[in-house]
Amino acid sequence: MTFRSIRITLALLVLLAFSGNVMAQSENPAVLDITTGLLTWVKHLNSNVDKYFTREKGADLGQHLATLKEDLRVYMKTRKTLSDSLFRHNIAPGKKDPDNLEALKNKMGAVMNSMRNVTDLVSNDLRAEGDKLNDEIYDALYGQEPRYLSNLEAFLGGVDVTKKDLAVDGSSNYQRLEECTALIASLQEKIDRKMKK
Repeated sequence: MTFRSIRITLALLVLLAFSGNVMAQSENPAVLDITTGLLTWVKHLNSNVDKYFTREKGADLGQHLATLKEDLRVYMKTRKTLSDSLFRHNIAPGKKDPDNLEALKNKMGAVMNSMRNVTDLVSNDLRAEGDKLNDEIYDALYGQEPRYLSNLEAFLGGVDVTKKDLAVDGSSNYQRLEECTALIASLQEKIDRKMKK
């Protein structure tokens, strides 16, 4: 191989590396779907109630679970309203909607606060699981890297998300969040029964 062909090969490699780096930077920011982790945590809360329930904490726990359930419902309703509006008005991807993105962040902020109140009243392992999940949500919402909790948030952030991805994401997220609220309702009933004994 001559010196000239080595230089050309090196130049091509540098060009390929540079173009690959540019393409990687233009890809969609990461979407962190927390609904799976949230559902797992709520399932653990529900199935392990006997391990952490005490009569002294029962009333506070019931109240904080009611608040968490309501905050999840408000978040779900807001997501559904925004998603339906995007489809009804056939909004094209790539246009930022900072007001509605901020509204979703605020609703999830309320969920995070309610989660913290619940984790203060449960066992150490469930507290650690809830705190880890809360940290992941916080990092996605307010961290240095642009990350979103779903394709809906990414769409509102101006990311090029397809309508198909929005629909699939919205359906699965809504289903898991709905299951969370049903499990919390079941857990509330268990706590009410324990308080009456």
